[in-house]
Amino acid sequence: MGKAIAAVGLIVSLLTLQILTATVEQRRGKEVERELKIVIVTGGHDFERKEFFAMFESFKGIKWEEKQQPQANDIWLGETLRNYDAIVLYDMWQQITEEQKQRMIKWLRDEGKGLVALHHSIASYQNWDEYARIIGARYFIAPGKAPDGKEFRTSQYHHDIRFVVKVADKNHPVTKGLPEQFEIVDETYKGWWLAPDVHKLLITDHELSDPCVAWAKRYGKAKVVYIQLGHGATAYNNPHFRTLVHNAIRWVAEKD
Repeated sequence: MGKAIAAVGLIVSLLTLQILTATVEQRRGKEVERELKIVIVTGGHDFERKEFFAMFESFKGIKWEEKQQPQANDIWLGETLRNYDAIVLYDMWQQITEEQKQRMIKWLRDEGKGLVALHHSIASYQNWDEYARIIGARYFIAPGKAPDGKEFRTSQYHHDIRFVVKVADKNHPVTKGLPEQFEIVDETYKGWWLAPDVHKLLITDHELSDPCVAWAKRYGKAKVVYIQLGHGATAYNNPHFRTLVHNAIRWVAEKD
């Protein structure tokens, strides 16, 4: 009888352990894939709206809202951003008040709000060096100086270029699920400033593009990702580009 009771006790203990393990794993899965809410800032540059937002609709567990410039910069004021896990910049805008600048810096550097900047947002705020430091680069609409004082001519863009993108860091969460290299038809940028402190994620050797086309970095407490890809539908519908953007949003949104 004693042996039988001991055997039953062992079985109960094993079952309890299995249930607890399954519960922990389930909770971990929920934490990794928790639902996110993001705000997408647009304005100052035309784009294919239907195809662009269809990409975000395809992202499971991510709810989005659009804010258009010039009103979009008011998101930096007040406490609105506490309702969002991350910000996606897809605008190309120049006007910003001193108060909006300081509040943007605070939300990113001090509060650690995650930021993903896409494509033409690299050309925003040409006269504000801190923005270039935040995202890690500047595309020059006209000849000018980089934050480090280096002089640049007007940067170049080239439409509808078919080129190969290679993963520079296959172990980074933003490149998870991407092949070692993939082809995309997109607009390329060339002749722009890249900050020395970025962590390169994607590179290309196409002659009409500067080498680095995506990177991750920190700005104070904030995680920041910039992705140079993303001009039109051929990019939005590219499954690897979608994976990249989805991963970037989730990575910047999660606190360390």
